[in-house]
Amino acid sequence: MKLKEKLWNWGHLEGSHNGIVPFDCKMSPEDFAKEYGIENSFIVSYGGNIQPPFNDLAKRFSGLRRVKWSVVGDASSPLPKAELGNTDDVIACLKDGKNIDGGVMDDFFSPERMKRFPPSVLRKIKKKLNDSGLDFWCVLYDVKIYEDLTEYLDCFDGVSFWLWGCEKIKRVDEYVDRFLSVTAGKKVMLGIYLYDYRDDGTDPMDADLFRKQIEKYFGLLKSKRIDGVIFCSNTVGDAPLETNKILKEYIKKYGDTEI
Repeated sequence: MKLKEKLWNWGHLEGSHNGIVPFDCKMSPEDFAKEYGIENSFIVSYGGNIQPPFNDLAKRFSGLRRVKWSVVGDASSPLPKAELGNTDDVIACLKDGKNIDGGVMDDFFSPERMKRFPPSVLRKIKKKLNDSGLDFWCVLYDVKIYEDLTEYLDCFDGVSFWLWGCEKIKRVDEYVDRFLSVTAGKKVMLGIYLYDYRDDGTDPMDADLFRKQIEKYFGLLKSKRIDGVIFCSNTVGDAPLETNKILKEYIKKYGDTEI
């Protein structure tokens, strides 16, 4: 398998981040796949902009290689009323999206979401997805990495880990070591932001720190210690960012490496 087959887009509908970045971006998940050669994508509702039924979108994204669909969208998306979130809706569109192989809960580890989806409910979601041939993923941020979340993490097949704010990349070794220790035995992916979406403002990523992170994560991919690297995202994929140039450079250099 080539390294680029282990790369993912954290996919939102085109233009989803235009309100929080100083660019007018129009790149779709499909366009991102063509431009960067990253043909796997999470598809995640942003601000509630993806609502069931998902069948038409599943058809639209059928050209992607692999897709993992949000059972619960980002923090700005309203929580579904159904006990199992949008689990049934994801399963219902499998006939139109045969490339869908998983479900994901974005921004999960908040008090509201943990209360709304306790382990007893998460286990039901996991079973229903697994019975349909799909795995179940969540997102974990650096601010939660030293909390004991075992009873929740045990309910997921896979976990993706994200450093919020590029300054934290300076401690990437410490954070990743901790992440791999608390998720031992699970599928894991590491996320990389193409833009610095900090709580106190937004700025381009530091190019040197971005290179440090991508080199670290590609090395972990090549040594088979992780299952994938995710880039956030197509929403800034057509912006005039140094990180976009660097990403293309690294994919050209290492994308065809056999791992």
